[in-house]
Amino acid sequence: MAQRPSQQPKAPGTFDAFKLARERGAMEGVLDVAESERLADRLAEGPGSIRWRIEGTVDSAGRPALSIALDGSVPLECQRSLETFEYPVAQRTIAVLAKNEAEADALDAGSDDEVLVADHIFDPVELVEDELLLTLPYAPMRPDSA
Repeated sequence: MAQRPSQQPKAPGTFDAFKLARERGAMEGVLDVAESERLADRLAEGPGSIRWRIEGTVDSAGRPALSIALDGSVPLECQRSLETFEYPVAQRTIAVLAKNEAEADALDAGSDDEVLVADHIFDPVELVEDELLLTLPYAPMRPDSA
């Protein structure tokens, strides 16, 4: 009997989003942004870390969801002064889980929350990197350079 992807054994550090939501589980860690290849072209050189926490939950309508929290700071280059500065990150996102693209489209039309197609096993670091990429400004500017 073939297993669905969500029933296959998880590799260390990966998770099934629907299972995490159902069990109200949580996972957390720290991302050293200088070691992330996916973030390299968006960040300036220098140290930075993001504390993250992913919790299984439900949205306001009772649908399975993930709560994704990011806290820390990252080095960015000011587009006005070209100087490096620390950009604070304090992001909270609720991502409603969809079983496939069709369900995601339907949920997206009726929800203000982010919608995440959870038809595969997730790597929490990749999910955190995705969320951080969405959080970073396109043209960063130091607060005092305005």
